[in-house]
Amino acid sequence: MDKIKTILTLIAIIIGALAVLAGIGLVYSLLNYILVFAVLCLAGYVAIKLFVKSEPPQLNSPDPRNELKNVQRLLDQYKKDQ
Repeated sequence: MDKIKTILTLIAIIIGALAVLAGIGLVYSLLNYILVFAVLCLAGYVAIKLFVKSEPPQLNSPDPRNELKNVQRLLDQYKKDQ
């Protein structure tokens, strides 16, 4: 009876060790897939930023430089009229 108990204990320890190693392998695989997915997303983001042309600026955009130029033109025209 003592031999059977020892053999069953050893089998339980081996099965437990295999389960722990399988869990570690699962976590490692998941982290690997997450890393590959993150690299692919980063590559896609960079590709979109590089290859997609930005829209040309609108003529009536509220750009401060355009507003300042418009004000300067109005002042120059006002001075000419007077």
